[in-house]
Amino acid sequence: MPSSKRNRVVTTSKTKKNHKELVKRLHTNIQEAAEKYSYIWVFGVENVRNNFIKQVRVDFADSRIFMGKTKVMQVALGRNKESECVPGASGLVSHMKGEVGLLFTDRQPQEVQDYFETYSELDYARSGAVAAQGFRIPPGELHTAYGVEGGEEDPLPMSIEPTLRRLGVPTKIVKGKVTLEDRPEDSMDTEEGYEICKEGDILNSTQTSILKIFGVRMSEFKMGLSAVYDKEKESVTVVAPQEAQLP
Repeated sequence: MPSSKRNRVVTTSKTKKNHKELVKRLHTNIQEAAEKYSYIWVFGVENVRNNFIKQVRVDFADSRIFMGKTKVMQVALGRNKESECVPGASGLVSHMKGEVGLLFTDRQPQEVQDYFETYSELDYARSGAVAAQGFRIPPGELHTAYGVEGGEEDPLPMSIEPTLRRLGVPTKIVKGKVTLEDRPEDSMDTEEGYEICKEGDILNSTQTSILKIFGVRMSEFKMGLSAVYDKEKESVTVVAPQEAQLP
């Protein structure tokens, strides 16, 4: 049969992002912020999560935060004295390596340092992360959020039991409760419960999925400051190593 010649619906709402335009916009915005604010901070991030970055943006609503291609941000600030957007800003470039961002603010340096020293959030580990602690599912009825105050009172819903079985956890339904199956008598494991990981293990996707079901958070989101530019002094100060290092 000949192919249908009916009119096809073409969606016009989805448009491809213009990469060059985004790069140009980031470059322009950074230079405008450099002209406006008194201080420029370089910070590093570990275990990036968008929701945590959003919270920092809310806490610094009077400032500007940029995260993007490091080379683009370097060029925007100026890689040398001849190309720097404001006098002395090129001194930040040597500190912009790896996963970094820029904070433009008028807040005093001590206030900014105090905030970043104390700000951290726990989240679920991703595949490839190192286990910060061991975790063993205790015997009997299973609950969520082990180790979290009040979490032991929340039993796992029955709907999650098939998922746990697919992930290799020996579970069963007993009187409407998700429970851990008894270990076989010939088991070499002398401890109670079912071990998911040991401290220091490199976690795989199966382990991280199980840890998430049980509410076990092993990943810490933290932002470390490395250097700050002072527009008035036209100079860059390196943040003390113990304040800049991430765990």
